[in-house]
Amino acid sequence: MAERLPKELELRQEENDRAYQLAKASREHLQSLQHEDSEANATPDDLLKAQQTYDEHEQFRRRTSSRLQTIKNNIRDCQEALEFWQQLADGEWGHLLEDAERVREGGPTSYAEAKRQDAEKEEAP
Repeated sequence: MAERLPKELELRQEENDRAYQLAKASREHLQSLQHEDSEANATPDDLLKAQQTYDEHEQFRRRTSSRLQTIKNNIRDCQEALEFWQQLADGEWGHLLEDAERVREGGPTSYAEAKRQDAEKEEAP
């Protein structure tokens, strides 16, 4: 996954750039026709086609933007996971061993601790 995501990110960025350019060009074309329409040069059919083209390109741009963000989120999640597991590999077990350490020292189990906390919540006004 770590090898695939950077390639996917590059592809999604290229796709998003293309989609942005298409949406921008179709928006400009539509606006120019709308301006011409006030001067009675553009037909209603031309305006309708331009609007449909713009709508399609804008939907495509939104989809590609969403896909790009998904890839970015996946990369961030993978990096966080790698950092977490690297810490564990380096011996920083932290919170994963807190319960085991407490029980080893004679403290209550996680189950007993959860029951105690639930009882305290019920007693609180």
